[in-house]
Amino acid sequence: MRRVQHDPYGADAAFYDAIHEGFRDDIDLWLAYAGRTDRPVLEVGCGTGRIAVELAAHGHDVTGIDPSPAMLARARRKAEERGLDVRFIEGRVLDLALEPGQYGLIVLPLDVFLYCRDGDEQRWTLSALAEALSFDGVLAIDVPGPGAWLDPSTNGQPVLAFAGETEEGVRFECWHVHEDDLAEQVRTLRVAYETVDDDGTVRRRTSVHRLRYVARWEMEYLLEAAGLDLADLFGDYDLSPLTGGSERMLVIARRRPA
Repeated sequence: MRRVQHDPYGADAAFYDAIHEGFRDDIDLWLAYAGRTDRPVLEVGCGTGRIAVELAAHGHDVTGIDPSPAMLARARRKAEERGLDVRFIEGRVLDLALEPGQYGLIVLPLDVFLYCRDGDEQRWTLSALAEALSFDGVLAIDVPGPGAWLDPSTNGQPVLAFAGETEEGVRFECWHVHEDDLAEQVRTLRVAYETVDDDGTVRRRTSVHRLRYVARWEMEYLLEAAGLDLADLFGDYDLSPLTGGSERMLVIARRRPA
């Protein structure tokens, strides 16, 4: 397996859990889907283990993959603290040799699919995941919906996305600035985490995220090209229909019968 030489999300790891603390809408949904299979579950882009650890705590056999060593270190610590056996693997889908037909559920949560750089990587990733699904398995993808589409009119405007405190007691502010390119369907998101030392020194850690957005019919084409069929399409974690105002698009797919 090819190891990631540079941690692309190292700056985000220390603050991720504080930002997502209390958010369980997607966890409860993926727990419900995991409860429909007795086969292992794979989370792609597991980060700090927010979802993977909860799935394991409910008795599921879980593997999480992520390209960030810093994120995975936190995920492993969470699992160890709760006495849970979760396999965490450093890498991306296309770096790994996933066992064919292994997983009853594969989840790509909260915008993970947007990190595929172009149509080829999207298609290759979906094809690899389709191969890893069991014959009756489910692939679930959570991406922005039409109501949260790219918005070039707000390019360059700093937004205070979050202010809070880490579990270590470090107070911080998280600032976002994005540049949206409609022609390329790409958002370049620049994130800055600002902390203040006891002596008043302001410290800033930054990360850059390139997110390639995907629309509903484009997603259906990608699924078809990867040997998958669209099973369901929802506009929120309560499984409401997708509409023009939906801020999430939840794509549920299955392997096409041979």
